[in-house]
Amino acid sequence: MRRSRCHSELIDLEQTISGIRKLLAKDASLFAQIPQSAIQSAGPKYAGMSVRWAVLKYLAEESKAPASTAVIANALRAGGQTTTGRDFVSNVSAVISGMVNKREEVEAIEGGYQITMTGRDAWAAIKMTPQYRSRHPLSSNVQ
Repeated sequence: MRRSRCHSELIDLEQTISGIRKLLAKDASLFAQIPQSAIQSAGPKYAGMSVRWAVLKYLAEESKAPASTAVIANALRAGGQTTTGRDFVSNVSAVISGMVNKREEVEAIEGGYQITMTGRDAWAAIKMTPQYRSRHPLSSNVQ
């Protein structure tokens, strides 16, 4: 009786593993390269995004070196970020200050700011949220 039950459980496990392998094989196609023209036609990359999310995205995915507040602010504006405030650079500076001092997502170093591991983890989690994926469906698949 016990041997029969164990054999049955083993068969179930093998079927589950087989199903998972099939799913993984299908999911691999989700990460295929998206043509650059499709990415460009997706619209501004920072539009509709909070300044914090935009800073994390910029520092995690685009900045190759530490960036000053002005450089970050200019990149966000060029990418479609909007504000109703008087001075966008000051707004970005205030957000970065909180990211450095409270959240430890960004660190100040010579030459500007760079993302920390905490910031990279935060950005990875943000990209998985339904809010981000629904507004930026192409960017969540581009690696």
